[in-house]
Amino acid sequence: MIDYAEIEGPKEIRQLNAGLSKRLRKALTHTENRTIGYPQGSFGAKVYFRSSRGSDVFYWSKGSFDDESVAYNFFGHGVPGSKAPLNIDVQFNLQVVDFSRKSGGAFLRYLPTNSVILAHRGIATLGHGRVRKSILFTEMDATLEAKTSGGMADFLVIGELESATLIDDIDEFSSELRRAARTLKSNSNGVQQSDQQGLSRQSAKLAARLREYFDEFSGQRRSGGGRKSIADCYHGKVVRAIRDGFDGSAKALKSVAIDLTVLTSRHAFLFEAKTSADTQSIYTAIGQLAIHTPRVAEIASGRPLVKVIVLPELPPEHLCRVIKDELGINLLTFTRSAQGDITVDGLKKLQMC
Repeated sequence: MIDYAEIEGPKEIRQLNAGLSKRLRKALTHTENRTIGYPQGSFGAKVYFRSSRGSDVFYWSKGSFDDESVAYNFFGHGVPGSKAPLNIDVQFNLQVVDFSRKSGGAFLRYLPTNSVILAHRGIATLGHGRVRKSILFTEMDATLEAKTSGGMADFLVIGELESATLIDDIDEFSSELRRAARTLKSNSNGVQQSDQQGLSRQSAKLAARLREYFDEFSGQRRSGGGRKSIADCYHGKVVRAIRDGFDGSAKALKSVAIDLTVLTSRHAFLFEAKTSADTQSIYTAIGQLAIHTPRVAEIASGRPLVKVIVLPELPPEHLCRVIKDELGINLLTFTRSAQGDITVDGLKKLQMC
């Protein structure tokens, strides 16, 4: 079943972008006229900041271009009141006259509920060079597959247009995309430099192959109450919360298919996170762990491999027993606050085992 489809009508794209602009202007109340940096130079434009104070404040700008065929959305972080040019984290630009995919922004429709998702094609630059899209997708946390007039395509998930956490979602996505771009620019193999420390050369090569070996699993997660579109959007936040639950000495690896592998001095952890605890999602996670275990064991360098499924709630007791006692898989749960913050319960205790 195909759950997502790209919205390709220019009129509807213009309307959706107008709605997005309205939300941004309402939330980002501090305005300044600033210079914004650009790979081809710089330009002056009105900038909407989230706050009038701070050293890394989220901003949005529509730019100052006369080209009416494109709706420009520049997102980044900077210092309000400073005279320094602002760097761009991500461009969510849209072709609004003649549809094309040469700009990074995209709107997707979640077909079961007709809700709209902000997504990105993975077109990212750093300086004057473009980051390779295929590797960028492995570094980012939340992706999904959607039907387009050109066939199925992968997108990076930003957030749901009508979500109460939309501004937070865009803020976090812009930071994450820039982090990913810088990481991949610093290492052409797509493996983080910090991850290579403590790994043998052979293990590093295996890690790189792990990132390229599997096709991305997509289109199978379900969540209750018709809110799967929101669940898909915050899946990446769950993965990041797991990653952030380890200290700086741990080595984190991931791929499009494998949510997260973490190497510590004592163990190798393999995580699969699901935003629904229904039976299909749990069975899928079990299958994914079974498929990925041999590959991850190759880079574990003899460390015991700890397999973990992370869910919003525990499954029924009889299924818990099978997963833990017969399959040797650990179960953790996470909570999501009204502001969208993720807390993974039991992660520290698991590391101490």
